[in-house]
Amino acid sequence: MKLEGKKVVITGGAKGIGEAIGSMFTDEGAIVAVIDLAGSGPMFFEGDVTSPESIRAAIDAAHAALGGIDIVVASAGVSAHPESGFRSLLDLEPEHYDFVQNINTRGVFLTFQRAGKHMVADGNKGVMLSLASIASKRATAGAYAVSKAAVWMLTRCFAAELAPDIRVNAIGPVYVATDMITDIASKSGGDTWLADRTAQIPLGRLGTPLDVAKAALFLCSDDGEFFTGSILHPDGGYTSAFAGG
Repeated sequence: MKLEGKKVVITGGAKGIGEAIGSMFTDEGAIVAVIDLAGSGPMFFEGDVTSPESIRAAIDAAHAALGGIDIVVASAGVSAHPESGFRSLLDLEPEHYDFVQNINTRGVFLTFQRAGKHMVADGNKGVMLSLASIASKRATAGAYAVSKAAVWMLTRCFAAELAPDIRVNAIGPVYVATDMITDIASKSGGDTWLADRTAQIPLGRLGTPLDVAKAALFLCSDDGEFFTGSILHPDGGYTSAFAGG
């Protein structure tokens, strides 16, 4: 019970990696509030990370329902605009570029800013966690890579501002077996694309949401109490081999 009694807010927590983190945190004793575009349950709050009014209202509501915030996980994200996919930057429409940045980067900023204000006002020494990617260190995914590199730097800036009271870290996973990666594969070559990406991972398999949740638990629990401004890669050795460590 590494998070017993901790009050947690997770954006993008209704499915995929966010859902896996919420499930593990609940098993470890936390009380988890989920913010997403759709969902259900007494601790579900509808919120859109692209809208300041929407995400602020959702975080405020979660804060009130929980009676505080100890941990915030910003996991809402997208791979690309549905109409463009991983189109080269030369061919990408500005609005499709903005779509990715607004969700992946600006959404983290709005989430951390609002939750952080509550945590500071409450005098609460807590933890913030962002979802970056191996793409934050390897320029192979266009607008997505740009957004995740920005998430990594945003995390470091928040860590510098909020130390020593609030720890702020990032997770940079490899390709994770979720609906998102299935969708990317379907638009990029199917099983062949997926096999090629798997072959790049030294440990020989895709990541799982559970792999990421384990890393999140480490960073958000007392086990990670001396980590801030850091990025942890549950990536099967990919970053070491291909993205500069």
